Amino acid sequence: MAGYSIGHDKMRAKQTTVADLEPSRVAVVLIDFQNTFCHPDSSIREGVVSNRETALRANDFAAAAAHLGASVVYTQQILDVATLAPRQRQWARTEDLCRKGTWGAELFLPPIPDATVVTKHRYDIWQSAEFLRFVEATNPDGFVFAGVELCCCVLYGVLGADERGFQYSVPMSLVSGIDPGAKTYNRAVREFLTLIHEAPEEADGILEAWRDSQPSAG
Repeated sequence: MAGYSIGHDKMRAKQTTVADLEPSRVAVVLIDFQNTFCHPDSSIREGVVSNRETALRANDFAAAAAHLGASVVYTQQILDVATLAPRQRQWARTEDLCRKGTWGAELFLPPIPDATVVTKHRYDIWQSAEFLRFVEATNPDGFVFAGVELCCCVLYGVLGADERGFQYSVPMSLVSGIDPGAKTYNRAVREFLTLIHEAPEEADGILEAWRDSQPSAG
């Protein structure tokens, strides 16, 4: 693993970063900032403080990025048993989170103007036909990932972009997981992303680079 990590780092060092791209060539992906995972009245309300704060930061980042020309997409994980494969249906429970038509499945914050909203039925956005249509229509060269939960939905998004050859960044300030995992599995995923992937602590540097690349007025 150590040898792979070193090779992967060297390979990435030669590549253009998301901050180097024109913002019009980048899509900001806000993954599953939904009431179940973020709202104070959620059934897991004692574990969503970090998620809620992250959602607010991510929405502000998305608005700033869109102003500079980036496209923005929000994903919603909607549990609809009818869309699941037989093996998945076997383990789906009636009390599962974000069931179709429930308040918990709704987005926690209103999407910014002109953003796209897509549905996915499991963790992986790359298995969502709606998300793939968004990618085909916007044809980005890179992504900035924000969202919850770190240990599954965010991680699938990042790995899928890597596998498909996109540039991407996953700022640590824009991703989160429920609070009980902060010192265990959330921390492990943060360490993994920081070691192997483009994962700056803050997202401000991306916006600053994009602003600096804008043509000067007059």
